[in-house]
Amino acid sequence: VKNSESITFEKQNNQWKITKPITYNADTSAVNAMLKDLKNFMLESVASENPAKFSGYLDSVNNSKITTYQEGKLLGTFILGKAQANDNTYIQKPDENRILLASKLTAGNFTKLLKDYRDKSVISVSPFALNKVTFKSTDSNNVDFTAAKDSLNIWRVEGDSVSTSVMDGFLKMFENLKAEDFKDTVMTTFPVPTYTLTLSGPSQSTVINLYKENSEPPAFICQVSGVNQLFRFFSGMAGQLMKKKTDLIPPKPVK
Repeated sequence: VKNSESITFEKQNNQWKITKPITYNADTSAVNAMLKDLKNFMLESVASENPAKFSGYLDSVNNSKITTYQEGKLLGTFILGKAQANDNTYIQKPDENRILLASKLTAGNFTKLLKDYRDKSVISVSPFALNKVTFKSTDSNNVDFTAAKDSLNIWRVEGDSVSTSVMDGFLKMFENLKAEDFKDTVMTTFPVPTYTLTLSGPSQSTVINLYKENSEPPAFICQVSGVNQLFRFFSGMAGQLMKKKTDLIPPKPVK
């Protein structure tokens, strides 16, 4: 619990999930970092027993309250104070009028935003499973072209070969494409996409639509075929997806 926000993690069928304030798969690495600290942290010393000095160890606005359970039974609760150095952090037990210094406890593991505890995976597609990618936009760039493998497994755009390093670097993003944020509000109707990527292979195709938001900083809503969740990319990451033909085939020098 931090301020008015409460986040609950539960292990269900051997998978960690966020069950409050939303229901979503948790980022396993973020959960494991917390579990490691909860398992290994040690109380090193009493930092203060003088309530008049507690404000030097606790943040009156941003303290997080950590509560752990095992098989539904309460194991313990502590209030997370300020970080002291490295992985040392001040804590207070709710029923004790003293501040303790704990080692092997990294405050930042427990103070992330909700979005940073969520599994940000968008799709996972092996580059070797793809043989065609279509690029189309409705913005001023007016992108509309296709990159496809020929019989020799060389990627080509309108007959011109694409550098292996360029194409491999682009396709590698889709092995583990992660969002930067989420859009949880329901969209019942969608405008014409600003940009559409279609990743095709022998057995299936995946369509990625990007819709430009009227936001600051500039952002794009991402919709993926077969996935109910909507994601958000900011302009830098979105730009890596929204390729123009010249990004794959450099213009020929003018003689």
